[in-house]
Amino acid sequence: MKKTTIIILALIFSVLTAAGALAQNIGALTEIDGWINGELRETEFDTVSGKRGFWLERDYRNNVGVPFHAVWMEGSGDKGWTPSEKTISADDGLLGTGAVYKTISIKDDKALIEHHPILGYSLSVKVGKKGTLTLESNIANEEEMISAAEILVNKIK
Repeated sequence: MKKTTIIILALIFSVLTAAGALAQNIGALTEIDGWINGELRETEFDTVSGKRGFWLERDYRNNVGVPFHAVWMEGSGDKGWTPSEKTISADDGLLGTGAVYKTISIKDDKALIEHHPILGYSLSVKVGKKGTLTLESNIANEEEMISAAEILVNKIK
């Protein structure tokens, strides 16, 4: 009986600790006033060698109804990606599907924006040493993507 009680208490403590850790990280994709803010989805990067960070997702619609899918990754899960320090403006070549991409700056952070004629825009920005924000939209234009990224980066910083 004593052993069962200790195991149950340990499980409850573990669940509460994990929930508390994720609740602290919600600030990256907070609700935006005047926008439709979808449900926040949270995933921990939990590996055999330990917890390596987390991943948040939220769908937004700005005040004119343009949809954005936002993903925030923090921890060692996104450490391998960094936008180029060099200015890039290119396409995917003769064998590609018409995608074009370029480096830009979002609130003093390097970013990469890509446009695909069928899939729309994707924008990724490394926010200091905190993590990586990715936005996707199949109907937004470039200015709307950059504006949405600036709003979210301001909330993250």
